[in-house]
Parts: sequence; C-alpha cells; structure tokens
Amino acid sequence: MNPQMDLKDISKKIGRLPTLPGVAMKILRAMGRDTPDIREISEIISLDAPLSAKVLKMVNSPFYGLSNKITSVHQAMVYLGLNTVKNLALSFSLLRTFEHKNKSSFDYVQFSKDSLVGAIAAKLIAEKTNRQHGENAFFLGLLQNIGLPIMAESMPVQYEEVIMKTKSNSASLHEVESQLFGLNHMEVGEYVTHAWGLPAKLTVPIGAHHIPGRLTSGSDDIESLTKTLHLSSLYIILFNGSDPKVNYAEIENCIRAYGLNSVINNSATVKEITEGIKNLFPIFEIKIDEKKYIDIIEAARYESEKLSSDLLNQVQSQSECLDQLKQKVGLDSMTQLYNHDRFMEILHQEISRATRYKTPLSIIIADVDHFKSVNDFFGHQAGDHALKCVSSHLKKLLRDSDHIARYGGEEFGIILPMTPLKEAIQAAERLRKAIESEKIIYREKSISVTMSFGIALLENNRKVDVEGLIKMADEALYDAKNTGRNKCCHYKLQNPEKTQTSTVLVIDDEEVVLVTVTKMLERLGYAVLAAKSGQEAADLLHQKGIKIDMVIMDMVMPDTSPDKILNDIRDMHSESKVVLTSGYNLSSRGNENLLKKTNGFLQKPYQLAELSRIVKATLNN
Repeated sequence: MNPQMDLKDISKKIGRLPTLPGVAMKILRAMGRDTPDIREISEIISLDAPLSAKVLKMVNSPFYGLSNKITSVHQAMVYLGLNTVKNLALSFSLLRTFEHKNKSSFDYVQFSKDSLVGAIAAKLIAEKTNRQHGENAFFLGLLQNIGLPIMAESMPVQYEEVIMKTKSNSASLHEVESQLFGLNHMEVGEYVTHAWGLPAKLTVPIGAHHIPGRLTSGSDDIESLTKTLHLSSLYIILFNGSDPKVNYAEIENCIRAYGLNSVINNSATVKEITEGIKNLFPIFEIKIDEKKYIDIIEAARYESEKLSSDLLNQVQSQSECLDQLKQKVGLDSMTQLYNHDRFMEILHQEISRATRYKTPLSIIIADVDHFKSVNDFFGHQAGDHALKCVSSHLKKLLRDSDHIARYGGEEFGIILPMTPLKEAIQAAERLRKAIESEKIIYREKSISVTMSFGIALLENNRKVDVEGLIKMADEALYDAKNTGRNKCCHYKLQNPEKTQTSTVLVIDDEEVVLVTVTKMLERLGYAVLAAKSGQEAADLLHQKGIKIDMVIMDMVMPDTSPDKILNDIRDMHSESKVVLTSGYNLSSRGNENLLKKTNGFLQKPYQLAELSRIVKATLNN
C-alpha cells in the first residue's frame, strides 16, 4: 500500500489517528541527524523514568544474556549498541500509547501478549536467517499489529462485528476487516508508522506481513523483514490459543517455501520462543499460563516427530533410501555443500582424530569480497547464481578427503585433514587464484568475484577446541579483509614473552566497562592497570618504576580532559602507545586533531577479538 495514496480514505474511515508520543518524537528527531549523539539519546530515554526502567529490565533479562548488570541507559547502549536500545525504547513508548484503553471490547491484555510473542519470534528468526536485522525485527515484531487497537478504538461498535465474524468462520482477521471496511489493520499500521516518520524498510513489512506475496517491489531488506514478520505472525497464532496442530503444519510449510529449513528448526524455535516468554512476560507484568505453553511445546514435538516419521516411511520403500536420507541431511539447499551445523559436527570429529593421532589439521574460512555489491548491481538472483558457481568451483579443486561447507551467507568453511600449515596456505592460494580468474555468466552478463581466505592450524602442543580454531581462522580472515582483500592470511601465534611483559593502562569512568576491558586484556595475557578517574590515571602515570607500554582511554572523563592525560603520558611515558575509545561519533575537527596525537581509535561497543587485534597491531607498530 502507498500511504500517500490512501491518506484520505484512511483518515475518513479511522478518524483522528494517534499522535507520536513525545519521547518517541524526540528519539526519532535525534536519530535523524547526520551524526546521532549516543549521550543525547540516552538522556532522552533516561528522563522518562518508567520507560528507562522497562528498557533496563529488558537488557538485564536472560533474553540478552549479559554477564554484567547494566545500571544506566548509556551503559546499555555501550554494550548492546545504539540501534538496539533505541528500538527497545521506541517499541515500549509506542505500545504505551494503547495502555488502559477501554472504549471497545478489544482485548488489550491478549494484544500485549501477542505483540511480545511476535517480537521474540521475529528476533529469533532474523538471527537465524539474517543477523543484521535482529533488532529491527524485534521492533517490527512488537508493532506488526499496531493497526488492531487503532481500528478497535476508532470504530468500537463496528469492530466487535469483525471479532464475532472471525470467531464464527474460518476467514482470517485481515480478510474480515477488508470485507467490512475496505481496509485492514496491516494497511492502517503501515500508514500510521509512516506518518510517525519511520522509514519505508520498517513500515512496508508491517503493511504486508500476513500476505508477503502482495509486495510488488522493494529492497532485499524489505523482502527479508516481511518474510520474517510473516513467520512471526504464524507463531503468534500458534501461541495465542488456536489449534496448534494446524498452525504448526502451516509454519512448517512456510519455512520450506522460503527455503529456510536448513537454518530454522520449527520444534526448537517453539521452545526458544517459550523461553523468551518466560524471560520477558514478567517484565511487562503479564501472567504466564505455563500449562498452555507446555501443551504447545508437546504438540510441536508430536507434529515434528510425525512429520519426520512420514518422511522416513516415504523413502523406506525405495532401495538404499536410508543412505540417501543420511546423505541429504546436513546439506545447504542452495549450494548443495554441507551446511553450518554439519560443518561444526565434522570439525569436532576431525579435531578429535587429529588430537588422538597427533596429525596436522588445518581449516580455512573464506569469504566472497564485496558480495553486497554483486547483489546490488546485478540483483539477488544473480548473487545466488554466483554463490552456486563459486561453491561448485571450490569443491572441484579440493581433495576427496577435504570437507567444504557453506558456513553462512557468502562465507565458506573448509576442513583439510592431515594438512600442515604450509600445504594449507598453498591450497588456499590455489583456490584464490582460481576464483579470481573465473568468469561467471548470468543472463549474458559477466560477473567477476574475488575471495579472501583465513587459515588456521591445529597444533598438537596447544589445546584448542572447535570455537577456538574457528576464531583463529576468523582473525586471519579479518587480516586478509583489512589489508586489501583477495588474499590469503594465516593465523600467527602471539609471542608469549611479549604479551607477558606488555603493560596496558585502561582509563574509563564507567566501572562496568573498566572491569570488562580489564578482564578481556588479562585473558589475552597482558598486565593491566586500571583507573576510573583522571586523578587515578595521573597518579599511576607519575608513579616511579612502572613501565606502561600502552594506554586505552575513554575520550570523555568527568574530572579531566584528554589533552591533559595525553600530556602526562608524553611527559612520563613518551614511548607509550595510546588508543582512544568512545561511543561518540568522532567526525568533528577538534576530535580529528585529538586523534592525530594518538595511535588509534576503538569504537564502543567492541568485542574481545576486535580489542585483541587493535592492541596487537598498536604494540607491534
């Protein structure tokens, strides 16, 4: 639906539309600036005490799994990112608009339950299919049916007829709405969120989430989010008391139709949603009907087993059917390579074998360079075709004893048993050159791609698990990407002696950040000094007998300026390297001058791997 086109019709039928809450308006205004200020947005949220309390309860819940308790909105933004916290605040603020409404018989309690289930389901689905959409998916999942209370409040008497007709026949809610009013809650939701100033990539999925096939155009992001919302809406139906058997089968069909059966296990997702309900419902003071959800899980398990049994019965009538079934399990549907789960399973086995027999084992994590540009320039179908060609070419060039999988998106994982590092590097270089010279033809258009390769070796004298080995290959891949792409890099062991003798001073006024970064650096083997104020930092810098190799300092300290600390460092420890950290955007002229006096910048929030890379690079430079 085009909101502008139907403005008059919707306004005529719905009447006065709800205005955007003041706090939400301020957040959107702040986000609309070229360089959103993280402190400004955190202050906007913090000034609304009930809203900030709900946000903090949410981020401290098991749903996000943070190890440290978050005590402020600003801390939440540092750890989870600006977009995550912004979306949570907007979600809760917008839904609060409809609290305590009673003009109609509309069930607001059930609406709140359904909204949370939709948000949980959408986030879980997005994390399995397109991780970058995770927090937008939560936001949209929560607001996907926002048109329902608007219609119920605008025409309370007429809407009771909608509810009665939906209960008495098999037609869906949006179908009955369209029959009676000539519009439905999806169209109302899209129009209202558009009027509030939300971007099209968020409003359009709301307007099509029950019938994604109505989309005639739109970006890959819009299409992906619409499918995510569609699936989440089916889980809402599953959890709100309708026949679980019927809805479970419908969800299974939808997952297969979208080609997501390799990444979404329906039965497991039902359990994950239930766990999310247990974590989040209490935050919103919603009672949990545990028996009801246990019944839903049991029904899902029964249906899953039944579907599996039916499939097995079908293939058992054919010769060697069981072997064929086993062969198909663990394959990526598009490339016909192993999928991520099967890759991890094989890697576990090969690590055990290599450790037991003390034989070399190498792995490669490879990534297609600038793959988004291929999709943007040639189209999504061309991108899929390119991935299939790359997959086929890589597989042909490997030994029968090697294992290759589509690790995720445009990433590939390769396991090379009985292969020392030198031979693994040679193999990766052979693959890189082959892909570079390969011309992929799609609809008479030539597509050229390159790949970057990260290589890691399992050494017999080091205890490394699956995750550790993959992390090593990931770090090597990062180096390849960061130093020009279309190249092969291998993981280089850190010099233990250098690590032990290097002392890092961490300066940050936020205790949670200070403690976390200190622990990270200690895990990496560095000696760490910590200062939570400018005065503490000055005392340490002027203390005799201490050699400080590197300083990691927050750009904003309440009791001093970065220039003063830098002057102390240059006076007392002239050879020390300095890295600035901040959650702020550093594009101003003053900040650029400040950065020239330092050795680097680390944007908050950051992970252990990113911290490790910048510390090693800075100390070794």
